[in-house]
Amino acid sequence: MHRRTLTVGSVLALLAGLVIGTTTPSNATAPPNSPDAARAAAIDAADRAVTGASSGLATSPGERYRRGMVTPWLDNLYSIAYTRTYRGLPVVGGDAAVLADGTGRVRAVESADGPRVIDVPTEPTLPAATAEASARTRLTAVDRVDAPRLVVQLGPDAAHLAWETVLAGRIGNAPSRLHVFVDARTGAVLDDATFDDVRAGTGHSKWNGPDPITITTASSGSTYFMNDLTRPGLTCSKYNGAVLTKTVDDWGNANPTSIETGCVDAMWAVQKEWDMLRDWLGRGGHNGAGRTFPVVVGLPQVNAYFDGTKVIIGHDNRGQWLGAMDIVGHEYGHLVDSTSPGYPFKAYGLSEGTGDIFGALTEFYANEPPPFDTPDYTVGEMVDFGGGPLRHMYNPSLTGDPNCYSSTLPPDEHKASGPLNHWFYLLAEGSNPGGGKPNSPTCNGSTVTGVGIKTAGRVFYGGLMGRPAGTNYPKLRMITVRAAKLLDPTCVAWKATRDAWSAVGIPVQPGEPSSCP
Repeated sequence: MHRRTLTVGSVLALLAGLVIGTTTPSNATAPPNSPDAARAAAIDAADRAVTGASSGLATSPGERYRRGMVTPWLDNLYSIAYTRTYRGLPVVGGDAAVLADGTGRVRAVESADGPRVIDVPTEPTLPAATAEASARTRLTAVDRVDAPRLVVQLGPDAAHLAWETVLAGRIGNAPSRLHVFVDARTGAVLDDATFDDVRAGTGHSKWNGPDPITITTASSGSTYFMNDLTRPGLTCSKYNGAVLTKTVDDWGNANPTSIETGCVDAMWAVQKEWDMLRDWLGRGGHNGAGRTFPVVVGLPQVNAYFDGTKVIIGHDNRGQWLGAMDIVGHEYGHLVDSTSPGYPFKAYGLSEGTGDIFGALTEFYANEPPPFDTPDYTVGEMVDFGGGPLRHMYNPSLTGDPNCYSSTLPPDEHKASGPLNHWFYLLAEGSNPGGGKPNSPTCNGSTVTGVGIKTAGRVFYGGLMGRPAGTNYPKLRMITVRAAKLLDPTCVAWKATRDAWSAVGIPVQPGEPSSCP
């Protein structure tokens, strides 16, 4: 497989860190109608919105909003994320997101559900060491513990002063990077707030192609590196080893049990997903600020996962590295999710469905021919786990996952992704798409007309850009319907988004646009 080295590209980081207590205008000096002026106008409007009484955001005494990432979206729109503090302490679960345009007009303000007023003591009575000891009991094996930090944890019904402890280790045989919250006054573990950064998944180890493919690498003197300088942060290394190097810029041997070939497949998939994010969704890099994360190949397990800092690739039952398009796209989809406003989702399954959606988007963008990883809506169809695809987005029930939403989804987060995967297929392709694509049953007996996967991806990504903390399935309906209305002045996407959600059992939600335009 022949590879070549490309030149370094430059990327702008769009990370700001302004504490907002009163209106803070941006002293922009950019020419009118320039990208910088549009960005500044959107930021100014968003800053005013979060401090205004009409925003609907909580404004308890002692609260402040801190502007975080500013992410350019499509059609001159910007997503501006805000974190929240209370008397100087971070409010976990209190994030907000503002969508504003380059003319200085606020299009949407989304905030977390929960108590409107925070009124908690800020002095802990439980020592941090005691909280850490409680947190440690949640892992089977603990490898590393970050020092507990004092926060205000915002639950659905009450706020708590809490110690947040982040632990790396294992739950059973599965890797974990667990955030555990312990009430700093009572010592109770706040189970509803606990979440895991590690997104474990499975996928298939089919080669990309046609052969040869071209990946972006780097060189120094006579040495070549699996290091993509045009996509900062992307390297491929052996498990517990260094970044791969060679004296020739020619990588892999088409043997799927070779680490080098696994890195070729993984690098190719990450580069294609990066390009898809840029070309289809207007996102700069996986993290939205011009960067991505490394990939490691060689995990001696039948698994692949994202641990919050890198993607780790294992093997299937035949020893083939899981480095193909849908598995890598899925895992790096978790990176997009974790660096978007309002992370993490509240509802089980939404993060796994997000990974499947980004995997499908990457497959369709790359559009590989047979016998490679052709565009489809199945997940892991080539993996040797026995039994065919792991998930069918067009009909999740084919693998025992729910097609329809209910308040009692399965506790397994991969299975709980069924309604989101089903919604995305209906939005993209419809219930009776034709052209050799599978029909998709609806939960209400309706017929849904799809808008195409590119538009569906933009609608879903628009939901991520406007996501507040604590987003569940019904809230995701509301914010994606709003995103569809903003994106499509013809209202075709707005109608299809509503129809697809209703077709998976989620009815109209308070606050969603009921008419268009």
